[in-house]
Amino acid sequence: MQADLISTSKQFPEAFEQSLKPLLAHFGIEAPDIMISGLVLDSRDVAIHKAFIAVSGHTLDGRDFIPQAVSLGTKVIVAQCDAITSHGYVEMREQSIIISFYQLSEKLSELAGHFYQFPANSMSVVAVTGTNGKTSTVQLTSQLAVLMGAQAAYIGTLGADMYSSYSDTQPKNNTRNTTPDAISMQRLLAEFIAQGASQVALEASSHALVQHRIKAVNIDIAVFTNLSRDHLDYHGSMAEYAAAKRILLRQPELAYAVINLNDPEHKNWLSNVSETTSVVLYGLNRSNVDIPSGYKYCVANKVRYTAEGIALSVQSSWGDCELRLSLLAEFNVANVLAAICSQLCLGKSLKQIAYIVQKLKPVAGRMELYKRQGHATIVVDYAHTPDALNKALLASKQHCHGKLFCVFGCGGDRDVGKRSLMGEIAERISDCVILTDDNVRSEEPQRIINDILAGCINPEQVLIEHDRKTAIKAAAAMACAGDMILVAGKGHENYQIIGNQTLAYDERQFVALFQEGKII
Repeated sequence: MQADLISTSKQFPEAFEQSLKPLLAHFGIEAPDIMISGLVLDSRDVAIHKAFIAVSGHTLDGRDFIPQAVSLGTKVIVAQCDAITSHGYVEMREQSIIISFYQLSEKLSELAGHFYQFPANSMSVVAVTGTNGKTSTVQLTSQLAVLMGAQAAYIGTLGADMYSSYSDTQPKNNTRNTTPDAISMQRLLAEFIAQGASQVALEASSHALVQHRIKAVNIDIAVFTNLSRDHLDYHGSMAEYAAAKRILLRQPELAYAVINLNDPEHKNWLSNVSETTSVVLYGLNRSNVDIPSGYKYCVANKVRYTAEGIALSVQSSWGDCELRLSLLAEFNVANVLAAICSQLCLGKSLKQIAYIVQKLKPVAGRMELYKRQGHATIVVDYAHTPDALNKALLASKQHCHGKLFCVFGCGGDRDVGKRSLMGEIAERISDCVILTDDNVRSEEPQRIINDILAGCINPEQVLIEHDRKTAIKAAAAMACAGDMILVAGKGHENYQIIGNQTLAYDERQFVALFQEGKII
């Protein structure tokens, strides 16, 4: 059974080795006194002193892999059972002991928390949820913390690691999912504590919240960025998707909810927040936005977009200031404000933040600018939803002095309904659209293209080039100095999934070399 965490370069110290007996006693199970050195979800990772946790997942049932775990010699298997009457039942199979655990999937975060001694209780934890902006907000929050002298870590789409520099170093832990499984999450937090981290920022995906992956993680600050169409193939409806995000408000000991007042969904967050949780509203203080009384706030006014970045004025419950950002796009104003609010909640001063924030660097694959003298500017962004593409294109338009080109595709085996929406958005906002392949997976590439074209008024004017590198070159050949090319969909990813193959493809590296004239 494949676990969420697919590679770990640093093994967690064996200091957390403990007896199974007191561990399971927390859950009313009388277990034998057997020492274990780890918990694993993947049967291929079992070892004689590691307990295999056979939990029923969304796509795979870990109980199907019990025979494999037994054959590999694990002493302990904790298996999910369907009836409460079976909870705590113990049986032997060859040299392995199998212990039945009722509602294991719901309590796995707590089980792992007990094993790793609830590391979140020893640091400040910021959890960010929303359709778009999670990765940028997490990275900016961690970057800002480090700039202010803290030891900070991050967990999310870009992996998991201590945030020690702004360079493109590979994280020590590459995560399969935006939010790792419940065991990996607790282990990573414990690992960060061992490395001296005082705070961590993590992405809380809707899948993770529904699947209880961070249920027993003590979150200090919950950040809501925005809500738009995504993952309906999993949640079924926007109402269910929105409700999944709001599960974050139920985290134990939640002290603050930092909420984007520009998103209509913020009203549902305000109506669901606990009386024990303080609210901070952030966003752009547009003329049609009223700040509800009784809440703390941090809002931007007089936003100015320049070739160098963004300048803005900030009004807040902590005072006022002027900021200059070396970032692009209106949504990055919101992301930075969310990061600022998190640090304010943690007791940092607005004066110190205002001085430091100008040093923030762009997040990998998020509105990254690549310039070349006498040629069009190329922007690489991860936008892969209708809302994200809309925002990325509008942001590019703000900084573009000529024509705007858009190169993008849609992922295969994912939400089909968003494809035509993205086609309509690209055609409406940009001057030229070039459709290409994204992670097509098992789908026929042309079928995905046709679904996108269905949203276009003039599909015959849309160019099609399945190879992404060729598509980027084609856009550059048509563009002139002063024009801008948005290449959307891949962002930080360094691979492309075609059929059952995962091919090496780093779009950021390719664009950088192309703009340096090293690729023709």
